[in-house]
Amino acid sequence: MTSRRRTGISATARLAVASACAAVLALAGAAIGGDTAGAGQDLPSDVVRLALPPGEPALGSATAPLTMVEFTDYQCPYCRRFQAEVWPKLKRYYIDSGKLRYIARDLPLEFHAAAAPAAEAAHCADEQGKFWDMHAALLGGAADLAAGGIDRRAHEIGLDMARFAECVARHPYAALIAAHARQADAVGINGTPGFVVGRAAHGELIGVRVEGAVPYDDFGELLRELLAAPAAP
Repeated sequence: MTSRRRTGISATARLAVASACAAVLALAGAAIGGDTAGAGQDLPSDVVRLALPPGEPALGSATAPLTMVEFTDYQCPYCRRFQAEVWPKLKRYYIDSGKLRYIARDLPLEFHAAAAPAAEAAHCADEQGKFWDMHAALLGGAADLAAGGIDRRAHEIGLDMARFAECVARHPYAALIAAHARQADAVGINGTPGFVVGRAAHGELIGVRVEGAVPYDDFGELLRELLAAPAAP
């Protein structure tokens, strides 16, 4: 992590939807038709490539035309705003309808002391099949992740607490969380929440980078633009 990381609405977030039309045209013609096609192409500044390793927690159809990766900090007030105000509509209208696949990755900010432990807790919950329950619990309710707030949420979602405590004590996911942070750096995401939204194929996402607490209407506009853009053959 670096001290330049911040939370809040960035200029990138404000400009992403305005530039979506040009970005999706680049997306449609980018290297999505094969493993190596277009590997050297220059893409517009708001369009990035992101590897999609198999097996990470995801919601939505594996064949959805669009994929969204969110980089989140469980203590970030803007991430919590996204979860409360935007996420329910995105899930209902795009994920549950088969239009969007959603992946959550970690970007704990260094000035949020409970953010990295919360990220580890979510992955430990995944060992018991409850990543998404823990993800929602950590981002919902009061922002009291310190002083037992993480354990309280683990108990509330029905985790085996002995198994959970053993997992978090070992810190088995520290390297994965650090890798997620490096991925965010690599695609130019400097704040939370940060998103890459686009089309996925052959283990790679090519999409539009968006940062900040973007309103649902702006996300909807961006998703409609991406759905309307022709996919690469």
